[in-house]
Amino acid sequence: VGSNEIWDLAESSLKEALQLKGWDHIVDVGGGAFYGPKIDIKIKDAIGRKWQCSTIQLDFNLPERFDMEYVDEENGRPRPIMIHRAIFGSIERFMGVLIE
Repeated sequence: VGSNEIWDLAESSLKEALQLKGWDHIVDVGGGAFYGPKIDIKIKDAIGRKWQCSTIQLDFNLPERFDMEYVDEENGRPRPIMIHRAIFGSIERFMGVLIE
């Protein structure tokens, strides 16, 4: 969904945010959602398996697709950036990892 330029902008924005916070990260090439790249927080369970729990995804595509805009302080009409987030991911998965 969307152009390579939009994907690259979203990906570089996420990388910059992680670098500004000083957080180590690993790029999972090809691991993004179909509408944009994402940051996944993975945790290990009691036997060392990794599970994706939290995720944050930048979506520049849907706002363009639905022709979304808002009125800013200068009465301009910029396009918003949509942020999809799941704090615990699947609550069932999160609880399962905690219980285990």
